[in-house]
Amino acid sequence: MLTKEQAKVAVHAELRSRNLTEPFGPDDLLAFCKEIRGRLEFPTQGEALSDIKAWTEKWEALWLR
Repeated sequence: MLTKEQAKVAVHAELRSRNLTEPFGPDDLLAFCKEIRGRLEFPTQGEALSDIKAWTEKWEALWLR
């Protein structure tokens, strides 16, 4: 099981590996979040989707805008 910080690092690593050139659209963002949630073990699965979404949006704001 990952800590929240380890999960955040894993999400950021996955985003970097995809070589994105623009932010996800709403449907793609949801699909990405669900995909990552399915691959990683989070301390609480209920918070996982919202955490992944927040981390992804912050990463996109920093690196893609």
